[in-house]
Amino acid sequence: MRQVFAIIILCVAPGTARAQADANPVKSAGDAFGHKRGDEAIGLYDERSVRGFSLEAAGNYRLNGTYFVKNSGVSNFFIDSSTVRIGYNTIGTLLPGPSGVVDYRLRDPLPGEKSLLTVTYDVYGQPIAELNLRHGSPSGRSSYSIGVSRNFDVRNAQGGKGGEDFLVGGIARVSSGATRAQLFAGEYQYRRRGEFRVIPTDSTLPPRIERGNYLGQKWAFDEGQRRIGGLLLDHELTAHSGIGATLSFGQEDPTRSFAQFFQSDGDGNAAGYLVAVPQQRSTAWSSELRSHLEVPRTGATHRFDATVRYRRSTARFGGAQSLLLDAPSLGDRPADIAEPDLDLLAADQRVGVTQIGFGIGYRGSIGTRARINAGLLKSFYSKRFSGPAATDKVSQAPFLYNLGGSFAIAPDFELFGSYSRGLEEAGVAPNSAANRNEILNAIMVKQAEVGLRWSIRKDLSLFLAAFDSRKPYAGVDARDNVYRFIGDVRHRGVEFSLAGRVVPGLQLVAGAVLLDPELTSADDAAADPLRPVAVPRIRGIVNADFAIPGVKGLSVDAGLLHVGARAGQSRASLDGTQLKVERQTTVNAGFRFGFKLGQNDAVVRAQVLNLLNSFAWDVNGSETLAYNEPRRARLLVTVRY
Repeated sequence: MRQVFAIIILCVAPGTARAQADANPVKSAGDAFGHKRGDEAIGLYDERSVRGFSLEAAGNYRLNGTYFVKNSGVSNFFIDSSTVRIGYNTIGTLLPGPSGVVDYRLRDPLPGEKSLLTVTYDVYGQPIAELNLRHGSPSGRSSYSIGVSRNFDVRNAQGGKGGEDFLVGGIARVSSGATRAQLFAGEYQYRRRGEFRVIPTDSTLPPRIERGNYLGQKWAFDEGQRRIGGLLLDHELTAHSGIGATLSFGQEDPTRSFAQFFQSDGDGNAAGYLVAVPQQRSTAWSSELRSHLEVPRTGATHRFDATVRYRRSTARFGGAQSLLLDAPSLGDRPADIAEPDLDLLAADQRVGVTQIGFGIGYRGSIGTRARINAGLLKSFYSKRFSGPAATDKVSQAPFLYNLGGSFAIAPDFELFGSYSRGLEEAGVAPNSAANRNEILNAIMVKQAEVGLRWSIRKDLSLFLAAFDSRKPYAGVDARDNVYRFIGDVRHRGVEFSLAGRVVPGLQLVAGAVLLDPELTSADDAAADPLRPVAVPRIRGIVNADFAIPGVKGLSVDAGLLHVGARAGQSRASLDGTQLKVERQTTVNAGFRFGFKLGQNDAVVRAQVLNLLNSFAWDVNGSETLAYNEPRRARLLVTVRY
């Protein structure tokens, strides 16, 4: 489960994945629901948005299909790819969460696989160098991938520059007889400019402002570290049974951070403040013991799994200081103020979560037509909070379950459905709230869905599904600006995916989700039903990659993302309407070209992102705004040697 303990300084903390010019998610995606290779991601969904919910906040992660608590960033030095598994693609997943799961696949270099050197001139002029040493033994008994990466001038869309970061990570595998062990680890150190967000004050969007004009204080650099490590062990007892274990560790350690906010009306009038946050730290340990037994039968397969899961998460947070800024109008840089002495501040709140789960699962098939996935998990959850004013403890011990399956009514046409009940994290209060960084209690989530899968050809598949998801809703209470549970939310919708080779040389990934999100809260002033914040009614993507005939190694690609209008606040204004953030359409384009550089293979990757340079305000669950990133270009060169 996610590590709501990672301190959310702004809307999103940058990941630690790095780039590779030859990482092409369009070619490797099996559907349009979310797939990532290197630092390129495509699909309707990602970790922060799946059917309108955040898997990052919910904590639904897997590592090679096993239980894993993600409390810090990951790197492609040890992660080969990540896939959002939802609907049909959870039928093969043990105890999937109701909101879906993000499945990381560990890197395991093949015999003879070459090492990589990548040089990047990334967006906003960031120079990045990456070295990734890879090796797979000829016998197949061992492999490793070790890498180091350095960004010499970390920049962002808001004009911040002058930072730097350093990443080192890797993975090693050893196989001996029936035993297989994988060990991975990574360390990420960063120094980057603090960013700003806008809080609308009169239920109207702020006016458009100039992008790239840095509005932060010259001394406001976020600094910190991320650490991650883990071990996977698997042993085959027989050809049809085995045991295994996973142990993982993750730590977020921001030593100092700054979040800047402007409160603005529709005319651009603004008042500003800066939140200075002293060292915070969140740590998570997770482990799983597992066993399985397969019972093959003529025309059928049956697999039984048993698992024991454990996690212990702790966090130290709080102690932030707010400083007023002189901001005459939105978009103008505030006057300089004195840098606060963060050594005089200290985190003054603690939280600890312990969770133990005992689960069993069945996954089976009958002939080539029917598949079944059923699971039951008894979870014991306990959270203890302590702060200057209060101490609180919450315990739950629910039964969680899932039941799903598919049936092929024709060789290439399957119907599927599922129902699940799970316990998920609800996130932390954002820095814009009065109770910033307070950790909310875990919540019960339910989801039901039905759908179909059509294998048009071996390499082209279509999915169509309808779903109904329900959970408690956390948002900003307008009465006191406290982030708490303010109601319940229901997301009903349909989703569509088409992925594969359309014609020779052309790979296509296309999809759309139509949502009917509805928020039930104590606000009775709305003329229409309230909608949850940052959840669009429509979201659609099209990504295509075309290999140019007659030019070996050259392919061009393009992508389109459309996000419909979203609610910007979880409450209604005096006239009964709800603040809306306008729809947004983004177009990207690029190419890859593979060639020989001496005796080595090389690939050039070039992209232009937000090709049309469209401007839009974006919103997240904190009910604060930031403008989208402007048109920008990036160039990568990867050499295999």
